[in-house]
Amino acid sequence: MKITAKNHTISKIIAKTLLRLFIILLAFATYPLFLGQEAKAKLSQISLAFTNKISLIAPILLFCFIVGLMIAVLKHKYNRIDLNWLFSLATIFGILYLILLYSRIYPTIA
Repeated sequence: MKITAKNHTISKIIAKTLLRLFIILLAFATYPLFLGQEAKAKLSQISLAFTNKISLIAPILLFCFIVGLMIAVLKHKYNRIDLNWLFSLATIFGILYLILLYSRIYPTIA
């Protein structure tokens, strides 16, 4: 019988849960594609203007960091506690960013 630490079990559960939640939130991005023509027309009228192009670097790096950690966590099958916690922390920030982004976009098409 294999004895595992309580911290390892908790980090494994949290990492698995946040991975599923992150995938579900990314799936919400496809929701406007199935709405119909009027929603697509509203989406085409949305314009995003960034005053500073450097502000795009942080979300892109965060997404790349999450994908890299996801690959590492899945490669080691949730056995490395430090990778689980790093992935969990990065995913929490990614989820918060996606929620803030969706809260700005979805009211304009609803």
